[in-house]
Amino acid sequence: MKFKSWKIWLKSKPWILKWFVLLVFLRPIIDNLYFLKEISPFLSPLYIVGVLTPILVIYVVAKFPKPKQSTFDKFFKIWSFFLLVGIFFVIIFDPLSKDSFEFLLKLSLPIYLYFFARIFIQNKRDLDGILTTFLYSGGFVAIILLYEVTFGAIRIVESRGMERIQGSFGDVVSYGIYLAFCFLIACYFYFSKKSEISKRKRTRLLLVVGGLSLLTLVNIHHVASYTIFIGVLLLFMVFNFKANKGGAIFLSVLFFLLFYLFGQPLIEDKITPLLQTDISVYEGDKGSEKLLHGRVGRWTVMFEEFTNQNVFAQFFGYPLSLKRSYQYVGVGSHNDYVRILFLSGYFGLFYYLLLLIMFYKKAKKLESATRFLAFGVLGILMLYSVSIVPTYYPPFMYIVMSVFAFVALPKQQQI
Repeated sequence: MKFKSWKIWLKSKPWILKWFVLLVFLRPIIDNLYFLKEISPFLSPLYIVGVLTPILVIYVVAKFPKPKQSTFDKFFKIWSFFLLVGIFFVIIFDPLSKDSFEFLLKLSLPIYLYFFARIFIQNKRDLDGILTTFLYSGGFVAIILLYEVTFGAIRIVESRGMERIQGSFGDVVSYGIYLAFCFLIACYFYFSKKSEISKRKRTRLLLVVGGLSLLTLVNIHHVASYTIFIGVLLLFMVFNFKANKGGAIFLSVLFFLLFYLFGQPLIEDKITPLLQTDISVYEGDKGSEKLLHGRVGRWTVMFEEFTNQNVFAQFFGYPLSLKRSYQYVGVGSHNDYVRILFLSGYFGLFYYLLLLIMFYKKAKKLESATRFLAFGVLGILMLYSVSIVPTYYPPFMYIVMSVFAFVALPKQQQI
C-alpha cells in the first residue's frame, strides 16, 4: 500500500478503531521502554498499553455490531473457552496480586485481539493497512539495529557462546519477530501490488527489507529466526516460480551464487556454534535431554509433572490443580504447545491444533498473494512455537490475529 493510500485509509477509520493502528505503529518504541517497568508500573508504557488495550477492545466489541459468524469463529470460541477456564484458575490461586493481574492480561491476549480484529478487518484493504503499518513500524527497529551495528550495542546478552545484540527490548526475540514479519510482508506486497506499484519499486522494497533481515540475523544469533527466514524465502521462491518462472529461475541462480560465495563462512561462523550442542547429541556425546539448548530435558520434566496431576488438571489445565502455575503457563516452558497444554489441558491443545488445521484449509482457498501470506503466518507461528511462546508477544499477535480475522471473513469480503 502506497503511503498516500495508507493515509487515506487511516483517516477513514474512526478514532475508536484508529488507536489500534497507532498502537501497531508505535509498538517498537513502547517495547524499547521495557526498562521503565522496573522503576514503576505507572511510568511504564508497556503496563499502560497492556491495561488500556483490553478496555478499548471491550468497548469496541460492545459498540459495534457482531460480524457474521463463521465456522472458524465457532472453533476459536471453543478454544477461547478452555483458555478462559485455565486463566480463571490461575487468578484464583492469587487473586489480588500484581502478578495475577499481569498474567490475566497476557494470557487472554489472543482472545480479545482476535475478536477485535474480526470487527476491524472487514476486507483486504483493512488487512493491507495493518500490514503496511507494521512495515512502517519496522523502520524504528531498523534505526535501532543500524545504531547498534554502527556505534555499538545498547545491550549484549550471551547465549551458546555467541554475543547477541538486544537493544532495549525485553529479549532478543523481539528483533526476530520484526525481521520475520517485515520480510514476509515485503514478499506479500511483491505479489499483491503488481497493479499499483512498479516491479522495480516492489523489488527494491524486498531487497532492502531482506538485507536488513539478514543484518539482524547475523547479530542476534537466533536459531529459530534463521530457520523462519529461510522458510519464508523458500515459500516466496515457490510462489514466485508459479507466477513468474523466468524471474524465479533468475532469483534461484542469484541466491545459489550468493550462497556459494558467502554461505560457507556464514554457516561456520554464525550458525554452527549455535547447533554445537545438538550436533553433540546426534554424535552420542551428550544425552537427548540437551537437545534444543536443553529445552527437551525441560519439556520432559514438565510433562512428567503435568501427567502426575488429577484428571481435571490434565484435561482442562494445570491451574485446576490449584498449585502455583505461573512458571508453567508463562514463558518458562520455551514452547507454546507445552504452554497451551499446561494452561488449557488436553482439550485446549486439541482445539488449538484443530484451529490451525482449519486455518490451513481455509487459507488454501484464498487467491495466490493472500494464500502466500496466510501460509507464511502459519509457518512462522508453528516454527516459533517450538522454542518460544509467540502467542505471549503483542506485536506477534497483531499480525497473526489480523490474518486469522481475514481468513474468517466471508469470501465476498476477501477482496
